[in-house]
Amino acid sequence: MGYDDAIDLASQRLSRLAPEEVCEACGARYENEEYFLPWLNNEKSLSSASVTHKILWLHYLTANGAKKMSGQLIAYREAAPALFYEPNFYKRAVKPLVGYFEKEPKKLIEIGAALGGQTASHGDASVTINVLPYIPLTFIIWKGDDEFPSDGNILFDKTAKTWFAPEDLAVLASAAVYDLISIHKEGNI
Repeated sequence: MGYDDAIDLASQRLSRLAPEEVCEACGARYENEEYFLPWLNNEKSLSSASVTHKILWLHYLTANGAKKMSGQLIAYREAAPALFYEPNFYKRAVKPLVGYFEKEPKKLIEIGAALGGQTASHGDASVTINVLPYIPLTFIIWKGDDEFPSDGNILFDKTAKTWFAPEDLAVLASAAVYDLISIHKEGNI
């Protein structure tokens, strides 16, 4: 199944739902036959989203997941029991996060704070940001030294599993990381 098929399928599912119920279920807004989602503390329209974002957001709009966070952080392997996908998660999400912020981990905290995130107490620098209304991600950086290279991780609230399939969680984390990097490079923060 390709991207167009995934978008068509999710769009059909969304069209069968009442917009008011969708918005109440996931914190989106509907106006003039258009959905708007808070993404990294900035409202974005579904129609203007990239293919990747559109698929994620359609899945989110139709999921009706948990509305109360558990407060329990889990690693990707706990959200995605299929361990064969974990190396892909690391390559697509964690490695770019570390590669960009390893030299200046405090920049991650600055960007997170500017996006409404909260400093967390993991690693050398960490921040929890709501990437979507009920989906906080905790981004972590450990600075390298003479013995160990820099490393990082991205943790999910345990309820993330009620919103997204394991593959979508990896794509979600990757999209968020690349958007954080883009926001920083563009100097918007």
